[in-house]
Amino acid sequence: MVADDERSKLMSAHRERKPFDVETGRPIARTAKAVDVNWFDFAVKYVNWKWPRASGNTRKNMAKALTTATVALLRTPLPAHFEPVKVRTALREYAFNGKRRIDPDKPVPAEVQTILDWVQRNVLPMSAWEKTETVDKVVTALGTLLDGTAAAASSVVRNDRIMNLVMGYAIRHNYLKANPLPKGKGERTASRVAPAVDKRCLLNRDLVAKVLDWIGGRPRRGSL
Repeated sequence: MVADDERSKLMSAHRERKPFDVETGRPIARTAKAVDVNWFDFAVKYVNWKWPRASGNTRKNMAKALTTATVALLRTPLPAHFEPVKVRTALREYAFNGKRRIDPDKPVPAEVQTILDWVQRNVLPMSAWEKTETVDKVVTALGTLLDGTAAAASSVVRNDRIMNLVMGYAIRHNYLKANPLPKGKGERTASRVAPAVDKRCLLNRDLVAKVLDWIGGRPRRGSL
């Protein structure tokens, strides 16, 4: 029934000659806000909304998660003259810092502003979240460290929680129709690593021998 209803709406839009978004395949009238607003502008708006009520630790983790997502959502590779570390710093310390970005006493450095302006021009629109490959790319980035290894399970869970809050905000403000993030854990959760065994907690040969001798000297009880 749901599929039939959705097909009916699409056919109706086609008969009325409404324009369709070439990336999502949906009528532009239904996704205008998502198409018109890019991810960077949306993320900055979210930070402005969240910042006053967030703790210092929440602000830091939010900036980190949004930085990773933003880099993953760039439509083109970074220019050769942009150092990846400086790009991430510009996003984390300025774009997604509700205080430093608008501090009248300490304006954003020209080099940082140049980076942020480039990112704003080259990031994907919010409608990109409706594409599975885009979502997969962001989810993978959020679960991977800069050296390519898997992030700790705690980091993955934290990023997952932050991004779900971001998606909730996007839905409430009509940027998205539904949360595009995976519902189950799947590949979002890093595998748990068994803790290393402290050798100091293990019995050495002499202690094992003494324990066995003690057990052997205990009186037997019950029938064999």
